[in-house]
Amino acid sequence: MNYQLYGYLIGREFHFDIENKCFYRLSSNGSERNLIFGATFFNDTMLNLFLYLLNNARNQPVTKEELLRSIWEANDLSPSTQRLWQVFTGLNKKIQMLGLPEGFIHYSRSQGYLIEYQDIIPLYYKEPA
Repeated sequence: MNYQLYGYLIGREFHFDIENKCFYRLSSNGSERNLIFGATFFNDTMLNLFLYLLNNARNQPVTKEELLRSIWEANDLSPSTQRLWQVFTGLNKKIQMLGLPEGFIHYSRSQGYLIEYQDIIPLYYKEPA
């Protein structure tokens, strides 16, 4: 059996769908009348950054240099700290707009980027044989 990473469940309400480049929130207070849905889509660089951080920055910080190498250089893009800052700022705006707390992705000059949120579950699907 071969399993493929589908995305992530973050808390009880947030879903990250890798294939569709979509981050969405679906929540309810238990009543059919109060259903909240919101979605935002990522471009390729933002998707790769968020995915890399979810995969690598939950237990230890990831440095700027590692992100520039793993996201920009690995995808034949020109790396720059200004471009990293721009994509990171845009990513933060999108995830906060849907309700993730400010500082979900924490940045420290001395250490790098770190996700300190504990309730993140990777979701997999079984590839057809």
